[in-house]
Amino acid sequence: MRIVAFSVCCLTVFLSSPGLAWGIKGHTIIGQAAVAHLPADLPAFVRTPAAKDEIVYLQAEEDRLKIGEADERAWYAQWPPDHYVDVGDDETIGGIVRLDALPATREAFILALSRAGKNPYKFGFVPYAVLEGYEQVRSDFALWRLAVADARLRSGSFRSAARTEVGRREALTIHDIGIFSHFVGDASQPLHVSVHYNGWGKYPNPNGFSQARNTHAEFEDDFVAEYLDAAAVTPLVGASSNLARVPLAQIQAYIASSAAQVGPFYELKKRGAFSLHDRASSVHREGVRFTATRLAAGAAMLDSLIETAWRTSAGMKFFD
Repeated sequence: MRIVAFSVCCLTVFLSSPGLAWGIKGHTIIGQAAVAHLPADLPAFVRTPAAKDEIVYLQAEEDRLKIGEADERAWYAQWPPDHYVDVGDDETIGGIVRLDALPATREAFILALSRAGKNPYKFGFVPYAVLEGYEQVRSDFALWRLAVADARLRSGSFRSAARTEVGRREALTIHDIGIFSHFVGDASQPLHVSVHYNGWGKYPNPNGFSQARNTHAEFEDDFVAEYLDAAAVTPLVGASSNLARVPLAQIQAYIASSAAQVGPFYELKKRGAFSLHDRASSVHREGVRFTATRLAAGAAMLDSLIETAWRTSAGMKFFD
């Protein structure tokens, strides 16, 4: 009974804790909508029901890891910046790096801000979490291709061992897709790509936008949990796109499209669209549509990145 009680307690924390990007339910919805639209040319092992279930479950894993007492979370403290990037109204990060001209690597981004006297860890790294996760999955697909080719060449006990390697590569690929998908989902949430991440903050505010410090959690956790589901989001997901082999420009554009919705979000909030107590009004329906569209954007981008990782993995070679 104590184990059951503890499990229920943990589940309650997972479903209601503030500060989880999109919340557990929102990330799950993104995963469900994405796997429902996986491109048909992906290898069969990615498209099995078991693989899809694993990807959906892992979509929220990076937020489940936020557990423990303060002194137990030290190991995780360096990773939260991977979940966001604070883009200003001038479309720059820290007034230094333009969103449409991001440095090619995380290291170069850190150096650019550091040399200007800025702490890069305060501004966030989600563009690089997405890019690096994509590169991991791309490498996974390449290694799977090599393992399959090796299995076809082997015979006897060597073929059996090679087939075991194929199975391991498949499991790792599914795992890595699920983990990196979380950051793709984060970047579709407007409040994760803006300096106005939890109320408008100490910035010029001629429109009188909300300063409420529960803005972030109420939207991505409470509102999504109450009013959104996969059935509302999945039909909004378009076909996947073939991106560049190094899709930094498309990741920039994706984040910019999310950032462009920060103003509309606060306009809707000002009108009461994200109220938890008014589901009958037309403005409430606008809030639901707005949120479903952002969740669908995350699912569509995830499909495109997986498809591109698969397509561009052909011919990859080891390097010294």
